[in-house]
Amino acid sequence: MQRNSAANRTSGTRTPSTPSRTALFVLIFMALPMTAALALTSASDEQERTVYLQIDYYVLSDGAAPGFVAMQEELWRPVHEERIRDGAIIGWSLYDALITGPTVDYDFVAITMTEDYGALFGADNRELIARVHPQRGTDPLVGTLHEGYRIVNSEIWRMNGAAMPDGATAPAGKYVTKNYMDSRGASGEHESMELDFWKPIHYVRIDQDILNSWVMYTMVKPGGASIRYNYSTIDYYDRLSDIEGSVGMELARIAHPDLHDEELSDFFTRTGQSRTAYKTELWREVVAADRNP
Repeated sequence: MQRNSAANRTSGTRTPSTPSRTALFVLIFMALPMTAALALTSASDEQERTVYLQIDYYVLSDGAAPGFVAMQEELWRPVHEERIRDGAIIGWSLYDALITGPTVDYDFVAITMTEDYGALFGADNRELIARVHPQRGTDPLVGTLHEGYRIVNSEIWRMNGAAMPDGATAPAGKYVTKNYMDSRGASGEHESMELDFWKPIHYVRIDQDILNSWVMYTMVKPGGASIRYNYSTIDYYDRLSDIEGSVGMELARIAHPDLHDEELSDFFTRTGQSRTAYKTELWREVVAADRNP
């Protein structure tokens, strides 16, 4: 896939600088109305889109994983492809949660992507299931669709911005690292740091065929003081080996050729001051709906 040079991209990309404190305050203040709603723009698509993610976390009974994946492939994937044909969703993928953490109690994660908030949590529809699987009895099939697992948590996220290859309409990749962040009580610069400083660096990684896509999300639901994170970034990779590489000064120099090393170092520092990294997980895609069914 042909990829544009990061230095030549202007769509949805802002070049960071090191303004005075007054200028920085004005810059952040002016950006607030823009960040209240999503502006997701790829290099080949100037149209603003509001995109939501529904993330469902599954826990399986012992020994249920092979049958669960087969059931998702055989029964659920065609249902989600029908939803794509109907225009209800953009995509759906099921991931094996390879690395999560000692306190995490889920085994698989499903991501449903849509531009229609009202389409969230809409896959368990008997009429749709009957249309997709007319040869099966609807009631027995619905029971089969929910055997061997339960959903222990669900979240709704909204995309804030993305770096994707030319022509891509949605992020993709066999492996993902999901970075859970908490910006509460920090400097307030987290969105500016992610979209102004880091997004151009991720385009360099795409150009160098290290990364497939990158997206920033804000969590919509749940909310409140009890949540441990309020925004996230996801790196999408085609190869597991690409995850090992670090993102440092060398790539930053390519993405921001007008900045000196001292200025780049300041942006790295300000990134750390803008949020707390709660955890990073590694997932592998095992089933995905065809986005052009």
